[in-house]
Amino acid sequence: MVKGRSSRRKRKNSLKDIFIIILILFFIGTGYFIYKQVVLPFWQEYQEKKAALEEIPREEEEEEEEVVIVPEEELIEVNLYFADSQAMFLISEKRKLPVSSSLAKQIIIELIKGPQTEGLYPTLPEGTELSELYISGNIAYVDLSEEAAKNHPGGSAGEIMSVYSIVNTLTEIEPIQAVQILIAGQERESLAGHLDISRPLLRDEEWIKPPQAP
Repeated sequence: MVKGRSSRRKRKNSLKDIFIIILILFFIGTGYFIYKQVVLPFWQEYQEKKAALEEIPREEEEEEEEVVIVPEEELIEVNLYFADSQAMFLISEKRKLPVSSSLAKQIIIELIKGPQTEGLYPTLPEGTELSELYISGNIAYVDLSEEAAKNHPGGSAGEIMSVYSIVNTLTEIEPIQAVQILIAGQERESLAGHLDISRPLLRDEEWIKPPQAP
């Protein structure tokens, strides 16, 4: 009887061992399957994304270092008119710009940026932007943002400098002979209450400082 119990105990232990081995093999197999089907593909995808992200800054740096050089023969010299220290006269500053169909627009953008020459002063208020510029016949319509009027310091002399810096600068290029200034897409009577801009204005060299006698 003792022998029978011992035999049954051994059989139970043996079955228990087999069950444990099967359970271990099951977990190993399941773990391998999860690693193969889930973990490994996720890790590979992570590495690929990481490598791609590391390349982005290099590409941006290369783009930032790229400088477009415009050949000298494709540049045109223009006169931009800025105010003198007393805001009594306009003085021309020569600047070279690329020859293009949008030359008039680029000229006004450069005028808004202000002078590069010491002793010359901006004629357009801070914050002014060019909304649009189009040419109809020989008249250029310059549409400036609201800041051109809202931020204007006022005074008749300052207003004349603002208006005729635009008019006299643009009338130096073909086919422009007159300029009408618009504010926020609308006709205005004036920028600061002194000079009529409700109609196209012709070039007026009275406001250009005459050259100094030798």
